Amino acid sequence: MHSSRLALAALASVLLSGTVQAADTFEPEILTVEEQIQPGPNLFVLDQSWDGASQTVVLSRDDLSVKGNLSFGLVGQMAANSDFTRLYSLSHYAKRITYGPTESVVQEFDVPTLTLLQEVVVPEKAAQVAPSNAVLAISYDDNYAFVQNATPATSVTVVDLKDGSVLQEVPTPGCFGVFPAADSVKFTTACGDGRFQSFSLGSDGQFGSPESSDKIFDAEEDPVFIVGKRAGDDLLFVSFFGNIYQISDSDKAPGLISKRSFTKDVEEPWAPGGVDVVAYNEAHDVMFITMHSEPYDGSHKNGAEEVWAVSLESGKVLGRTEVKHLVSLSVTNGEQPVLFGLDEDGMLYRYEVQVDAGFTLEETNSLEGVGGWAIFSLTES
Repeated sequence: MHSSRLALAALASVLLSGTVQAADTFEPEILTVEEQIQPGPNLFVLDQSWDGASQTVVLSRDDLSVKGNLSFGLVGQMAANSDFTRLYSLSHYAKRITYGPTESVVQEFDVPTLTLLQEVVVPEKAAQVAPSNAVLAISYDDNYAFVQNATPATSVTVVDLKDGSVLQEVPTPGCFGVFPAADSVKFTTACGDGRFQSFSLGSDGQFGSPESSDKIFDAEEDPVFIVGKRAGDDLLFVSFFGNIYQISDSDKAPGLISKRSFTKDVEEPWAPGGVDVVAYNEAHDVMFITMHSEPYDGSHKNGAEEVWAVSLESGKVLGRTEVKHLVSLSVTNGEQPVLFGLDEDGMLYRYEVQVDAGFTLEETNSLEGVGGWAIFSLTES
């Protein structure tokens, strides 16, 4: 017993001595926080979560290095202002996760400092759906946010970002998606009967009655993806059966400019599929579309086997590139486009667009684990 005590005392002495010696040589690390993220063009990737915090990962557009991230609530959506200095999220904070009260919030973040600027609580009607550019959008003048509601009755909540308040709820029965106009405080929405409707801010500070187009598409015969992209002043929508609808919303009521098939000359059956299935490059008037083979009813969610480059003017397929089950695309607008693709497992790919080789894609970088099962991206022009 006495020898055991001596052994324990000796061991304690050794440990104490080692601790003292370690303390003598220990140099604590001084932690610092950068005031701003690294300079250079950014890529914003949404990692949406249904069982925890969603986030936007901010990356370097040049090499996919991570600059930081912004965290928000469940089933997050994101949008950006016109110069990408502000990022907006729509998400939900569930007190008991599986039941009970939920608070829906639009949050505004400063991108250079990754800090929260303001948040606006919105009615608990916002659509909780997979990532989509049709659910949260910012007006052309950056003064208003539009939130798509579905209870399942559809409406749009308008948020005044200048004073941080809810301005109005606009009923949009039978229609879904918010696509802001390019030159006025107005949004257009797609309707199940094949029409498009536009709502404009009136002199009374409210959004009044809709202005409706004629029937533009058939939801049964040629359903469109609710992923509207801007081509100058026009809106572009792609259908599951390979048609491009170019729509003008510059007048009071939307109108069809053209409808072109980009699959009519392809012998094998192919169709678009994924989440954010279309990207548009302005400099070359070219669309990039995620495509999969042997389509069937329900395969509109399938990841891409190829990305097709399509001329908006002619509807001709300019080039096809084999890819790894991409579900979302984003492309820069310049003469030397850079395209970004996200796959079903959250792998991000960066491609240089080979303009002189049919707008085919050459992979330059990739980054693993960027997001969850369904993600989409925004890139600075």
